[in-house]
Amino acid sequence: MLDFLESMSEIKETIAILKARWPEVVLIIGLDVLMMLVNKLHLWLTGIGSFLGLINLICLIALVVIIALLIVAFQRTVYIGSRKRQTPLNLLLIGKHFLWRFMGFELLFFPICWVLAWIIFLVINRITPIDTSFLETAKTVPFVYYLCFAIAALILIKPLLLVFPIVIVRDCRLLESFKLLKHFRLFDAKGLVILFLVFTALTVMWAFLPSIESEMTITQLILRVLLSVVQSFMGLMLAVMEVRFVGSLDLSNNGMPNR
Repeated sequence: MLDFLESMSEIKETIAILKARWPEVVLIIGLDVLMMLVNKLHLWLTGIGSFLGLINLICLIALVVIIALLIVAFQRTVYIGSRKRQTPLNLLLIGKHFLWRFMGFELLFFPICWVLAWIIFLVINRITPIDTSFLETAKTVPFVYYLCFAIAALILIKPLLLVFPIVIVRDCRLLESFKLLKHFRLFDAKGLVILFLVFTALTVMWAFLPSIESEMTITQLILRVLLSVVQSFMGLMLAVMEVRFVGSLDLSNNGMPNR
């Protein structure tokens, strides 16, 4: 019961921080939705002209980088200033400091997650024969495709949630963050774990919406936008709770917890 109350208290504090910094939250969520719409536009433009598709792809990549910089900087400023608002330019400058380490993290974890999801697909395919390849399931059986990645994320939950927040809090190298990972127990962050489970379940719900490549009605597009907004907000909640949890364990210079 006490653990549950502590988890709820942490979630309330996280929401309070997001409310206090609502301009930045609106900016990040808005860019997330814009990225989804630009992705849809990219698929349409690619079909009618390679040059327009290339321009749109450059815009899409730029949006991905900008959003990553803003979120990383948001986490850093939550750790050092909690509810103090920051300008978008200041966030971009702070995020730039962590850019290459963030890209290293993504380049490391995406292949691992993909390979793990593919292995999970092979296991599922043994139990329930699916006459398609893993990549084709994204279109033919999207629920299985998203489920494979969701299970992979749950297997990698600790490094996915904590490795880069350790980099942000301690401003250390990626390798050092892996060494420090052993000092953190997810059992001490039940609220964070619960929120991640809900977030992962929400990700699987994309399987029940029309594919981004397909034609969509206005209602279906609105549903996609709403789900994107909810998922983006929950992603920011996770980002805040991650750095608050990592920052709550005061580590000395040698990486050992201070008692």
